[in-house]
Amino acid sequence: MRNNYLMALGVAMFSVTVLSETVDVPAGQTVKYGPEKRFSGEALVKSGPGTLDLCGALLNNRGLEIREGAVRISAQNQGPVTVSAKYLRWNVTKTRPGNTGAPEWAGSGSQFSEFRLFLDGKPVAIPAGTKPFGPQGGGAVHEGVDKGYDGDLKTKCYRNPFTVEFGSEAVFNGYSFVTANDAIGRDPDSWTLEIGHKIGDTVYWTAVGRVNGFVAPAERFTPAGKVFPLEVKDVVPPGYPVKICGKGVLALKDAIETLENVSGDGLINLENASVDFAPGCGFTGTVSGSGQVRHLK
Repeated sequence: MRNNYLMALGVAMFSVTVLSETVDVPAGQTVKYGPEKRFSGEALVKSGPGTLDLCGALLNNRGLEIREGAVRISAQNQGPVTVSAKYLRWNVTKTRPGNTGAPEWAGSGSQFSEFRLFLDGKPVAIPAGTKPFGPQGGGAVHEGVDKGYDGDLKTKCYRNPFTVEFGSEAVFNGYSFVTANDAIGRDPDSWTLEIGHKIGDTVYWTAVGRVNGFVAPAERFTPAGKVFPLEVKDVVPPGYPVKICGKGVLALKDAIETLENVSGDGLINLENASVDFAPGCGFTGTVSGSGQVRHLK
């Protein structure tokens, strides 16, 4: 997981000289490495027109250079996914359908009374010193982000996204929420949960949960009735150098990636995946396939 193998990178790009491990795959062939494969202490060079399939393999080496052929990176989660995070962002993309007027107020924003973290099914306290992070938008002061973790069910957060900086690293593998006091049309229905890591002055976000079409309880001040597990589909570590040469292909399958240090003029192919390019990336190639592409600012 991204938070568990942050690497110290002193330069924006890398040069494959010593300690490199070259995998040469002939045409028409595939070499597959799973979660047990480690590349610690070495740079990985892919050559040959065949495919190197990294299904859940942990990229904790010095970088990847694709000189020819394809490297396919696919997410694979086994068992509960536990993360350690300093920043969290819960972005509700859809609320409960209903009447746009009183008393439901559908389509007028999202709200909840408490956001909750869990570890192995047990509640985890929001770390002391947690504070709202980033722009807070409009709305009444007494319904701000801080009300979403104050431990008082009679207050509510009427802000979106709900973005916080934890007072200390929070360790969790599940989350949930409690409905607010009124307006069932503001109950979360679909959302993305992200955790953030900071490099320099910039926080980069990694999606760890996506839910579509959840039906919250109609009762007010009521727990959602479900602990939502995490899913980490982000395989490439933050700041990890990836160079895709002109004859090279980086294929992303079922992954949700933020690429902060990718370069070259090759091809990125998406297979039910999404990719975010961080500012300053030197990639000049093309992106194809099915998925979402964003260029972060």
